[in-house]
Amino acid sequence: MKALVYRQKNTLDNFQIKLEEVPDPILNENDVLVSVKAFAVNPGDTYFRRTQNPNKDGYRILGYDFGGVIQKLGEKVKGFSVGDRVYGVGDSARQGCYAESVAVDYRSVAKIPPSAPFDHVAAAPIVTITAWESLFRDHHKLPEGVKNVLVLGAAGGVGTMAVQLLKARTDVQVIATASRDESVEWLQQFNPDIIIDHSQNVPEQLKRHGISGVDFVYAVNGLKQSISWLPQIIRPYGHLSIIEVDTGVDLWQFLGKSISIHLEYVFSKSAFDHKIESHGQILEEVISLVGAKKVKSPVKTVLKGLTEQNIFLAHSMLEQGHTIGKIVIELEENH
Repeated sequence: MKALVYRQKNTLDNFQIKLEEVPDPILNENDVLVSVKAFAVNPGDTYFRRTQNPNKDGYRILGYDFGGVIQKLGEKVKGFSVGDRVYGVGDSARQGCYAESVAVDYRSVAKIPPSAPFDHVAAAPIVTITAWESLFRDHHKLPEGVKNVLVLGAAGGVGTMAVQLLKARTDVQVIATASRDESVEWLQQFNPDIIIDHSQNVPEQLKRHGISGVDFVYAVNGLKQSISWLPQIIRPYGHLSIIEVDTGVDLWQFLGKSISIHLEYVFSKSAFDHKIESHGQILEEVISLVGAKKVKSPVKTVLKGLTEQNIFLAHSMLEQGHTIGKIVIELEENH
């Protein structure tokens, strides 16, 4: 099959993801083989490319959320058939979906209706599960006593899904932050209760809205830049959920208020074979919310074709750090 691969970690200046012919994926007993129709490109992909060399295969295929059609079933797969249209999340310890086909654990995928465009569903799995687990953890609900949530850096893929999941599944007040006009315009379609500018005086903006303290802050992006005011706005015994890595932030400054710190890594369950089926269940619920018009796809940019040019463009956009929504690459019929 054709796949976009790299053979040693690399920077944008020395970008080394190339289109190559590689062996087809080998199925494990719990796997489905999916013909990839579209896949998303995530900030985590750029991190892996910069910091991690390939495994024993000698090359690495990135990409861990996709939409496609099941081609083949492992012997222990239940509830799926060849030809099913699905979307799902892969495993960072295995080869990914920047390719014509991908093998993934069936418990991490869900069926999609015939009307669902592949580029729309491919944008959703990782950001959906990341946002869900950051907010609801493994109990599928917010912590007790949370009445408002501030989503810091809400215009990206994860932030967009966080706002939507909070609006669709809870009755809390949702405060989203964005600093650019185009980010604010993007967020308005998802109906957060309040949008504030995180580049300005956030405590003062909250006061103007009658908010004296925040119960839960979801720091999707911008933790380091916001650390001067975050401890001021979170209430005692409140919550801070973090997905950013390598921020160098001293979290001890939250000790005075006994803040609960939540960390989220979307591949934790696959890494430790822990409740992997919950990923498929989350995706099933979200596709039903889409059908009920309570959630929209976070897709913003769609690039056509499994090409070196498209993957370089996608990684370049992400490394600039100002991406709105999700970037998806849709495979053309001749790939």
